[in-house]
Amino acid sequence: MAENISKLGDLPETQQKIYKTLRSTDLFKELTAEQLVALASHCQFKYFKKGATIYRKGDLASHFYVIHSGYIIESVYYGSSVDVIVKIRGDREYFGEIGLLSSSPYPNTVLALEDCCLIDLPKSYFLNAVNEYTSVCKVIILELIDRLLNSAQNMVNSMYLDAPGRLASTIINLTTNSRQKIMTIRITQSALAFSSGMARQTAAKILGEWRREKIISTERGRLKVLDFNRLLDIILDSEINSF
Repeated sequence: MAENISKLGDLPETQQKIYKTLRSTDLFKELTAEQLVALASHCQFKYFKKGATIYRKGDLASHFYVIHSGYIIESVYYGSSVDVIVKIRGDREYFGEIGLLSSSPYPNTVLALEDCCLIDLPKSYFLNAVNEYTSVCKVIILELIDRLLNSAQNMVNSMYLDAPGRLASTIINLTTNSRQKIMTIRITQSALAFSSGMARQTAAKILGEWRREKIISTERGRLKVLDFNRLLDIILDSEINSF
């Protein structure tokens, strides 16, 4: 696409839709219209069916993604058969930046939790945006700081929280993003148990108690948070009891 496009009306209809989505994201909302038009001109939509692999850990990092619609799940693969779920992301969130910024392969695996429409920005244009626009760099730095803090908190949780506290912390981490609380997630008990560092039977027992107390509900591989504040109380109680 021509490099001299500077007005929204000059963009094809697809890129105009991309422009509107990028404008609504925390990452790009501070860009001028001209800057955002230029960025959108290098993007395209990519579609993934539910369950499809967007990329795997170790793949060459070559694209940055913004979620136009749908949900994705980020996981880290350990051993020969287990994926640890680290984040569920939804509309207007982004992923893929770690590999691009570090010039390394993607550090995780990303799957489509449902049919997804993603905005694909090639590596070179993403890195140009990071280097040229202070606001973009700032948002990414704050996101990375948040990830580091969450990682440190998860390490503390694994050492000091009891099983209900760890499970509640995992659910809150998976259902909370920078924009909203995602009250319903798709996850199996096995994946949730492993991500919380406990046996599946232990997780199943705790989840059963929480269902009876109407803290959560589960159905066909889905978990819905009914009482978010109660989960926070469980974490707090676990922290208090650890001292």
